[in-house]
Amino acid sequence: MKRASSRAAGAPLWQRSFHDHIIRSQADYLLIWRYMDENPAKWREDRYFPQSPSQ
Repeated sequence: MKRASSRAAGAPLWQRSFHDHIIRSQADYLLIWRYMDENPAKWREDRYFPQSPSQ
């Protein structure tokens, strides 16, 4: 699937490396959920956040 999709698009579509993590407990799940829930609010602090020309 990955190879066929990339060939059809003419470019790689997936990241070269990534981090997999198996959720093994309720506490682990809650930590991951909290990260995903709060992370979008921190987007403006990210160095890749696109600044508007007026800023």
